[in-house]
Amino acid sequence: MNNTQLVLKLFNPDENGMSRWVYKEECVGEYASLLPRNGNHWYRNVGLSHLIFVKENLKEQKTIRWKFNGFKEKSSNRPISDRIRKELSNKPCVHTGFKGTTNNPIVIDHKNGRYDDDRVLNIETQIIEDFQPTCNQANLYKRTKCTDCIRTGMRFDAKELGYSVSVTEGNLKYEGTCVGCYWFDCLQFKKSVL
Repeated sequence: MNNTQLVLKLFNPDENGMSRWVYKEECVGEYASLLPRNGNHWYRNVGLSHLIFVKENLKEQKTIRWKFNGFKEKSSNRPISDRIRKELSNKPCVHTGFKGTTNNPIVIDHKNGRYDDDRVLNIETQIIEDFQPTCNQANLYKRTKCTDCIRTGMRFDAKELGYSVSVTEGNLKYEGTCVGCYWFDCLQFKKSVL
């Protein structure tokens, strides 16, 4: 389990992002990696950035305690519902199979890198199949490739990754859909070429 998963297991925030108080002394055994050494490294990672973090120094008891106090306001014009985020956040990266770490956490990725589908951009109408879990590094690489596609009109060529085909639907020239591109749905692409 990575630190994000351990924090979520220990704090166990509810559907409103609220958790109980967790004391420094609880960071033992399975949770020993959460013990702060030079600040709290784990609450700064991307996998927890949607939660409001509260810290209290209890000087009389000579301890520290923390909790999550709800969700941060979403200022993004590309929101992802908390239900979808929660369901996918513990899944491995669809590109690498990697489970994520503090330095390379799992992020929830919009499959459509053009962000041009109003249904997907609305948390009331989006569905889990519109998203995929990727490790942060794969997500950044995908973003670069999607930006290249928007700029040039040419989709990503999966042969660059060693696959025998460039795309599984359509051709390399973008023609109104991302379906068939490796980065649109990595798992589906892999299943299609087996």
